[in-house]
Amino acid sequence: MKDKKCKVCQVIFTPYKSTQVVCTPKCAIELAFSKPVKSNILRLEKKVKLQKLKTYTQRVNEVKVIFQRWVRMRDKDSPCISCGIKETKLWDGGHYKKAELYRGVIFHEFNVNRQCRKCNNYLNGNESNYRQGLVNRIGEQKVKDLELLAEETRVYKWTDLELEFLKIKYK
Repeated sequence: MKDKKCKVCQVIFTPYKSTQVVCTPKCAIELAFSKPVKSNILRLEKKVKLQKLKTYTQRVNEVKVIFQRWVRMRDKDSPCISCGIKETKLWDGGHYKKAELYRGVIFHEFNVNRQCRKCNNYLNGNESNYRQGLVNRIGEQKVKDLELLAEETRVYKWTDLELEFLKIKYK
């Protein structure tokens, strides 16, 4: 057989099989352990490329899912912020200042609280009771600060770096 160059140590050797690419078992082990690392790097590179192809809305929605899950876990023992019900099958992460209208406070921890599906969907957020529940939970001044922040950041665009930070923080 024709001599080959070892893929690991670059030594010229005579293979005993046509598919052999390394000169010794030691080089074979080294090659075997290096492949998963390379494949992990390729997988990460692919993930980064796919992330760059996502639209702004897709990236925001990805963080929303993680954040909503975090809110439900944080408030798992709390009643509905609007009506005070403690037992229901369906819970949501309801926004005090609506996510569609106030982009800057979508991920604000005071703005999103556990809310029953009835109040969130069927009563359109039950806003007046939501505000009262929020005042009881965090205080009047913090609610006023949140309302001011919501108005100031109504047309806010999250940067990719901010979205990545939020994703890591709430995972």
